[in-house]
Amino acid sequence: MDILIWIFIAAAFIILELTTNTFVLIWFGVSALVSAALNYLGFDVYIQFCVFIILSVILIFLTRKFAVKVTEEPTKKATSERLIGMRATVIKKLGDNEAIVNVRGEKWSAIIPDEVDVNDTVKITAIDSIKLVTEKI
Repeated sequence: MDILIWIFIAAAFIILELTTNTFVLIWFGVSALVSAALNYLGFDVYIQFCVFIILSVILIFLTRKFAVKVTEEPTKKATSERLIGMRATVIKKLGDNEAIVNVRGEKWSAIIPDEVDVNDTVKITAIDSIKLVTEKI
């Protein structure tokens, strides 16, 4: 196999890593670069391929914990989920247990307790579909 093929494979994996941020594909790129060096030194194509596979697997296993830590998904994904625990002011009651509340200058539909009136402050405890679930403070 030609050295340019290994360099192309390495570049492809590194570019894919930059676009996905998985911290896994980078090791295939590094392994391809090592295989390119072996090609340059005149090693057999089977040795190059075996080193590519073995080195990739070793690097992935050695950095697995770190990769999981780095690529961990945020615990709160949606904007509405970030509102849990915040306080809101009731602007307008819509029905028995529904109202429009103001949270940080934004208006949201909310489910409120019966005893809450306009201008009362409530605490956001959960999200139900697109409505904030609140409790009286």
